[in-house]
Amino acid sequence: MDKHIFTVSNMNCNGCAATIREGLEADNRVQAIDIELAKKRVSVEGDLTMEEAAAIINSSGFQPEVFIQKKGFLGSLFSN
Repeated sequence: MDKHIFTVSNMNCNGCAATIREGLEADNRVQAIDIELAKKRVSVEGDLTMEEAAAIINSSGFQPEVFIQKKGFLGSLFSN
């Protein structure tokens, strides 16, 4: 099972988050979804590729960007 994290900058409200969640839940390969509206972040776990997860979010009307986690000491200071 893979975990993919995206920043979705045009996710602005609970309705947006619900639309994304509904689209992801419709795919039986998705095992877990975590949506952090304040950080505009969506985490998807399951048996699908990053591209497939991004395509599902995109088909829901949103533009996902791969979230790149900063590493090390400075990364921990400046991560959201």
